[in-house]
Amino acid sequence: MASVALDPQPSAVTQVVNLPLVSSTYDLMSSAYVNTKNQYRPYSKPVCEMAEKGVKTITSVALTSALPIIQKLEPQIAIANTHACKELDRMEERLPILNQPSTQIVVNAKG
Repeated sequence: MASVALDPQPSAVTQVVNLPLVSSTYDLMSSAYVNTKNQYRPYSKPVCEMAEKGVKTITSVALTSALPIIQKLEPQIAIANTHACKELDRMEERLPILNQPSTQIVVNAKG
């Protein structure tokens, strides 16, 4: 499979994924998915594993197919990424809730 060169410039996607609200919510959902898959093993595990394999295959094919387009549009993507990073910084300043884990938001909402 082709590899994509890593850009030293910060990525807007990485910035979003690293937000405490996003990362903690992902962790909770991932844990719930794994627990559900394992709890109902004879019924859901084979179906989930087949779906996971399908998603991995589709992702691989999509990336391989899109790579020439991505490489051609690299300058435009870099500009969009820079703009997105700046806007994300502004959002973080205006919405401090983004820097709290989801568990803390739930506790604050209940209290």
